[in-house]
Amino acid sequence: MKNLLTLKTITLIIVLGNLQFILAQDANHMNKQRRYDEISWLITHNANNNNTNGPQGFFGCLGGRNQGKGIKAQLQDGVRKFMVDIHRVNGELRLKHGAPNMCMMDAKDFNIIIYDWLKNHPLDIITLHVQSGPNLGISGMDDIFYGRRSGYKNMSNYIYNHSTFVSTSRPANSGSDTYPTIQEMINSNKRLVIFSETNYNSNIYSYEFTHTVQNPYRAGQVSHLWDNNKFKVDRGIDHKTILTVNHFAGDAPTYNGDVNKSKDANKDVSKKLVTAWFQFGHRPSIALDYYHLSNGKSTISQINEVNTFNEVRGKFIDSRNPNSHIKNVTTYLAEYVNGQWKKIKNIEYKGDRAKWNLFYSFPARPNDNRALFFEHPNYNFSPKFIKIGDYDGTQSKTFTINISANQKSASRAFVQNTTSDPLAVYPNPSANGTLIFNYNTQNPKTLILDLYDLNGQHIKSITHKTVKGEKELHWNSNGLKGIYILKGKLGKDAISKKILFK
Repeated sequence: MKNLLTLKTITLIIVLGNLQFILAQDANHMNKQRRYDEISWLITHNANNNNTNGPQGFFGCLGGRNQGKGIKAQLQDGVRKFMVDIHRVNGELRLKHGAPNMCMMDAKDFNIIIYDWLKNHPLDIITLHVQSGPNLGISGMDDIFYGRRSGYKNMSNYIYNHSTFVSTSRPANSGSDTYPTIQEMINSNKRLVIFSETNYNSNIYSYEFTHTVQNPYRAGQVSHLWDNNKFKVDRGIDHKTILTVNHFAGDAPTYNGDVNKSKDANKDVSKKLVTAWFQFGHRPSIALDYYHLSNGKSTISQINEVNTFNEVRGKFIDSRNPNSHIKNVTTYLAEYVNGQWKKIKNIEYKGDRAKWNLFYSFPARPNDNRALFFEHPNYNFSPKFIKIGDYDGTQSKTFTINISANQKSASRAFVQNTTSDPLAVYPNPSANGTLIFNYNTQNPKTLILDLYDLNGQHIKSITHKTVKGEKELHWNSNGLKGIYILKGKLGKDAISKKILFK
């Protein structure tokens, strides 16, 4: 009897341990003081395309499926982010993938599942990435989320409004990359975040591609998920802190989920997350087919591991113009050898060097004693490097370090760009109406510039005879305000630039 009780006790511990592992995306199992965008989330690609939610039709789910479990089971497993396709079909609201009216889920069932979960799980935050059919319209979205149809639940009290949510970590008038903490969202009960691939000009249904960024989503083979182009921006804005990494492969032409490919792809979730994190310079979430299948560790346990890593993040700020957007910052890793930091490798993937834009983030994993250095042809940075070992660990902490960017001398900055830009023009925007034209020519040339407003009306002309070598020309607009177009030539080299006078 004693041995039997011991065995039962061991079994119970194992079950509870697995339960804790499964619920890794629950707020109980994350640092609630982290911001919403400081969490890596599992996203189920085409969450509605499964047997449970919509096997209607003679052929069942025509064209394949993307998930093996229904949305309620996905929630029970710990999934908190869903990609869903919503259409209007013969006047009814349906979740389905693609044109065939097969494998459809009644939107009312979806509405009730999400509402009931939010009501009964007050620590959970759910995010929807909605691809809406061409005839759904914002009225269809409102019908679902405001419960405007018979039998639907009104979820409006739970919906997060990014423009109006004000908190300690998200002050009034914050930009689109400043999010509240998980705890603040829980306290305010704003726990349903909705992104839409259709731009409804709505604060409730945030337009996906002005608030997020993602990599290419289509791959025919698992090996293609590791091509160079899968670590580049495909849709959205490159500096957004909500990064979706698509990681699923399927057979052409439908590219629906493939069980065997998903098993193979899903074993490398943590590897894909960390690689993408360094390449994009932003913390990623990952979208999967058949998330519950893997030839290695479970997908959620891998994401749970990534969420334990400490994170270092911040913004590159131009010391002369804090509103400027600093792009294409490159980085490299160095080791401390014989009293100095020695470069060991660039941050790159298959020879493509990572380029970080405006914001940055990287994982400070345990026992990493290297330093990460920042480089840019036009800027010096302070601090110019971060000692990763000062912040590494698995305590799920986030450290914010803003990087001051100081412009290098005009001549040096220009020389490093002469192959692509014959004329450097700065500062842009110009706060006092003054522009500096910097050029470097081997032979004297004529610089001819014309300034136009956005209506095409000619405003001013500038003609200047250059001399051999590297020179600067200072020019004042005499009180112009707004956006203008500068066109002309330096010798035979064409010039076209957009200029903002503040």
